[in-house]
This record gives sequence, C-alpha cells and structure tokens, in this order.
Amino acid sequence: MAEILVKSERSTGIDCLRAIAVIWVLLYHFVPLPIFNRGTFGVLLFFIISGYCIAFSAESSRSAWHFYAKRLGRLLPALIVCGFLTTLFKTLAPELVEAGRDLKWIHYAYTIIALPTLNVLQVNYNLPDGAYWSLQIEFQFYIFCFLMMTLGLRERLLALICAVTIFRTLTTSTDYYTSNDFFPFFIAGMSIAALMRGRTREALTGILVAVAIDLYHLKFHFRQPSVPIEMYRSLLLWVGTAAVYLAARYDHLLPRPFRALAFIGVISYPLYLIHQDVGMMILRWAQIGREGAGNLLVRAIVLPAFLGLIAWIVYLAIERPTIKPLTAFLTNPRAWLRQPRLAGLWNPEAEREADVARQNSAIP
Repeated sequence: MAEILVKSERSTGIDCLRAIAVIWVLLYHFVPLPIFNRGTFGVLLFFIISGYCIAFSAESSRSAWHFYAKRLGRLLPALIVCGFLTTLFKTLAPELVEAGRDLKWIHYAYTIIALPTLNVLQVNYNLPDGAYWSLQIEFQFYIFCFLMMTLGLRERLLALICAVTIFRTLTTSTDYYTSNDFFPFFIAGMSIAALMRGRTREALTGILVAVAIDLYHLKFHFRQPSVPIEMYRSLLLWVGTAAVYLAARYDHLLPRPFRALAFIGVISYPLYLIHQDVGMMILRWAQIGREGAGNLLVRAIVLPAFLGLIAWIVYLAIERPTIKPLTAFLTNPRAWLRQPRLAGLWNPEAEREADVARQNSAIP
C-alpha cells in the first residue's frame, strides 16, 4: 500500500518524457528540417508511457467500470474544449483550413461519442484535428483492458495483451494496417510497470514479446501509413522503453531545472490536441513561410509557446478542476449527485485516491 501511495504523486521523470514527446511532435509539424522528419515517433513514446501508467491504473481501480471512468474523466474535458476551439477556428476562418481538413459541428460532436466507443455506430466522420488519430489507438487499448477486467482477468492483463497481439500479428495481412501495429509500445510500457513492481520474469517476457513483434513487422514489411515501420521505429521502441524505466526508477535524482521541462509534460495533452490544425492555420494567417531564420524561429519557438499558453489555460481552467468530479460522476452518478456540494461540505481533496494513471496518463 505504501508503494501505491508513493506512485500517486506526479513523476517528474515521466512528465519530462511527455514534454520531449510533445515537443518532438510539434517540431515535426512546424519546422521543415530533415532532423525532425520522424516526429511522429513522439506519439510512439506517448504510447509506451501510456502502457506504463495504465498498468498502475488498472491495479488501483475498484472495478472495470471505475478504470474506464477514470480514462474518460482524464481525457474528455480537454478533448471537448480543444475540439471545440479547433472547430470554432475552422468555422470562423475556413479559408485558412488545409484542403480536406474542413469540419462540421456535427463531426466535432460525434467525435466525443465515437472515440470512447470505437465508433460503434460505424458513422463516417472527420476528426477535428489530424493529431486525433492517436486517440483512436489509445481508446482501443483502454477498451481491451476494460473488457479483460470485466472478465475478472485483471492480474493477467499483460499476458493477455501479449497473446492477443501475437495472434493478430500472425493472422493479419501485411497489407492491412491496424492498431495491432502499435500495441508492442503499450506492451513495453506495461512491462516496465511490472518490472517496477518486482515482477521481473513477467516484465522481461513482455519486453521480449514487444521487441519480437516489432521486428516481425519490420521483417515482413507490414504497411503502416501513420508511422511507417522501419528500423528507426524499432530503435525508438528500445530507447523509449529504456527511457521510461530510467525516468520511473531514478525520478528522484533529477535536478530541479528539469521541473521546467516537466511543466510542458503536465500540459502536454491539451497542447497535443490543439497544436496541429490550429497551428497550421495561424502560420497561414501570419503568412509564415518555410524558409528563412526568422520564419524558423517563429515556427520552432514563438508558435509552440503561444499554443502552450492556450494549453496551459485549458489545463488550469478546465482539465485540472474537472477530472476528479467527472470521474466520480461517471463512476457512480447517483452517489455523486447525493453529495452535499451546495452546503459547502464537499471536499474533492478528501476523495483523492492512489491512481498513477490519472496523474501520469499519456496522450497523444
């Protein structure tokens, strides 16, 4: 129990990795230099972090639905606000929207339903932002964990996701790309969590499976348009897994200056949600070209800082104050409604639980 309580605090090391991941993605989208042409690998780093954190979330959840309610409570507030802002900007300035990325309000509204339900209604819709593709992968991972926990298989999550991923890999055509292509990164993160819990054999088996599946994808030339499968991707899996382990194990050794980097990790989720299409619209409006030192300065520093300011406001005003109440409401609406808020007797801090995933969830 003491170990769980320690894990409930934010990890500066994990937040620093989040910051590196989101900065990586921003530079990929905004700075036209060859060094950043694999910026989508930042999303893969997010997936490893997510697997690490979700393992603790599943362990600390009271039930399968409590686990999924925490995921919804963590992801929906910023998603609703950032999706609204993106849709609003596209509606007000359609001439700045890239071809094929136009958006209707009904698509924005349906996104809030479609992502957590894996588009169960099979409706054809446009995501508010191009970066939201990674949320589709994340929710598939969450729902898999939710279903396994519903079946009472919480203690076998890592083994089950390894088995299912192996089966899907061996039975899927190399020309048919699926979320399965990204599951080795979640497996690697979950394996690091098992290693932190002292389950060494389980952890090493999981890492071996993750590496083997990824190399299998590479060997047989699986297609994956979102993040092409190549040797650099495998290197990211290896280095990212090691980085998550070091960040989690030696978090206490990080010097104080890293707290500034960790702050970017704290706002990384709304920053990721708001950055791509809105950022491109701002560049077109300001007529910032792709060449010249001044333009590169704006793209690399000024624009990310401005988007970071928006993300910080969303975090302070929306995300941080609503995560716990929304999670409590989704977990048990009847009990939540009975609480004496109006009398000033409700204290959200009194409900604080040991949940590393709420603190350390990674999106991409």
